[in-house]
This record gives sequence, structure tokens and C-alpha cells, in this order.
Amino acid sequence: MIAGNPDTFAVITEKVANWRTDKNVSGMLHVCINGVAYPRKPRATDVENDILRLYDEQTSAFSHPKVSRKLFGMKGKKLFKKLREMRFPQYYSSDKAADEDRRFDAVFIGPATAGYHVFVISDGQSVRLLIGRRKKKKHGGKLRYLNDVIITAEEYQRTVSRLYLFYKGILEAPAE
Repeated sequence: MIAGNPDTFAVITEKVANWRTDKNVSGMLHVCINGVAYPRKPRATDVENDILRLYDEQTSAFSHPKVSRKLFGMKGKKLFKKLREMRFPQYYSSDKAADEDRRFDAVFIGPATAGYHVFVISDGQSVRLLIGRRKKKKHGGKLRYLNDVIITAEEYQRTVSRLYLFYKGILEAPAE
């Protein structure tokens, strides 16, 4: 299933029933920005847990983009560097004890295990997605800017809603 427009922003996902692990269904989850899918190669992930994290009201900027007009207006690479410094101060700040700021963090675990990281930010009318990748797949590698896109808030919300409807059973299931 493709939610969104792959030429600007889309989420490409598929549940694969025979890829079950315990009670969870595995599958594929990719983010597409400006016509490029990330991760670049097909990759299995626990889509149920990935989707739950994307719609977590407390932690994910994916389903609840945070507004910062000041940050939104910055140039792509400069904004990406600022957001990665906020999210990972232990690697990019002189204050190694600084608290992480996760407001703009979209928690795409599948792509993250391949070293990709997505930030989502809004100015109130548009939504901007920025993606980067670690030079090394392990946690401490330097995160470098790859791509970003600005779309209308309406287009973004359609994509988020379509993905939600596809996984509605998982997202609305009662907690065990």
C-alpha cells in the first residue's frame, strides 16, 4: 500500500502474513521523499510496532507535527543540522549532558534500523520532512542530511489519515 504521493511524500508499507514473529506481523515500511524511497533496499520490519510508534500521541511528530515557524524557515541542511543537534545533543553539542529534544522526531523504526532518521516540522500551513542517514549503522554514527520536502498540511494529513485507516485494526485494538 502506498499512502501519499511518492513524488513528494509517501509511506510505502505492506504487511506480510507469513512473516509472523510470535503474535506480531512483519512486513515492509519505507518513507518516500521527492521520489526516493528510504531505506533504498527492501527491508523487513515489525510493522505493527512501527505503526504504533508513528501514531503515539506523546512521542511522534509524524501524527502530531509540532509548529515552529522560526525553524521551518531555515535552509534544508542548516535546519537538519539544528534538528539533529536538538535530538542528539550527546553527539553534536559541547554540553554532553544536555536533554534530548524529541519534538520533531518521526519514529520510523524500520528505516531507523537501516540508519535513516526523519524529522517532521510545521509552520502551521505546511509540513516539512527532512531525512538523513548515519554514516555507520550503529547508534553513534554521524547523521548526515540527505533530502527534504515541503508539502501542504492538507496533503500531509491525507497521507497520515490513509496510513491510519490501513492499520486501523492495530491502532484501535485494546491493550492486552
